[in-house]
Amino acid sequence: MTLQAFPPEIGDTPHKLFLRSEAIAAGLTDWQLRGSAFRKVLHGVYTTCDTQLTHELKCAAAAMTLPSGSVITGRSAATLRGVPLADFRAPVEVIVPREDGMLRRKGLRCTAARAFDFEHSSWRGIGVAGFPRISFDILKQRSMSQAVAYCDALLHAGSITIEEIAGFLVGRKDHGIVRARMRLEHLDGRAESVPESILRVELALCGLRPVPQLEVFDGDGFVARVDLAFEAARVAVEYDGGWHADPAQIKRDEIRRNRLRSLGWVVIVVTNDQLREGFDQVVARIRAALKHQYAISIEIGGSISMEIA
Repeated sequence: MTLQAFPPEIGDTPHKLFLRSEAIAAGLTDWQLRGSAFRKVLHGVYTTCDTQLTHELKCAAAAMTLPSGSVITGRSAATLRGVPLADFRAPVEVIVPREDGMLRRKGLRCTAARAFDFEHSSWRGIGVAGFPRISFDILKQRSMSQAVAYCDALLHAGSITIEEIAGFLVGRKDHGIVRARMRLEHLDGRAESVPESILRVELALCGLRPVPQLEVFDGDGFVARVDLAFEAARVAVEYDGGWHADPAQIKRDEIRRNRLRSLGWVVIVVTNDQLREGFDQVVARIRAALKHQYAISIEIGGSISMEIA
């Protein structure tokens, strides 16, 4: 299995990182390190105040202190390989050798496990997982909707295929392998954002099966592409992230949604807050819309029963 090469901007960019021990040896004090001239990246690792705090920087800081044989994986490795799934606030996800045990350090999420040489490539003295291992370590995480959504992002980016993920899981007996295999059937790379995928999976767990990124046409041609659609019922579910707050985008969205409504579609907009805190209400709204459209369909002799479990 061939591992992907690192993008040049990741592999060759120098990071302004230094260890506390190096700073102390050079004559700096802890009081100075806590001042405005420096920033702490991880425990014992610092940078200068003008350095942008990115997840890539955090991974490089982790590489300076992790034991030999450690492998960056999951969202962290995906970000290093060009699929930005983690920002500076996210912990660096790491596999550590079993003999080193679990490292409990703020800013790291460590798992004691075995990683074979073919599963990763060398980076800054440690390893970074390739996309097959990244996918496995993401899929076995506890939250099903998040695990599937992050893997959907890898699929959407063209970094890996479902067949390649499934092939990597064949014959393995790792902790979490059963959970990962069970989630393969839920993968779908058509969504254009992680929240859209989370919404799709959560709806599927409630017995609702929308189609991602459905294109809608009328007699004059293309009308819109909707995030999630119950096509037979003509119910569209759209996720509104932060970028939708732009006035120009709001206007474009409203024009597009009004065109859908003129064709008999019901458009339900879901915000990030609703996805996190009011999902039961979101499901209730969708079910009510489907039942309403179903009643209309019955009146004209149609059927939408396949879209409702």
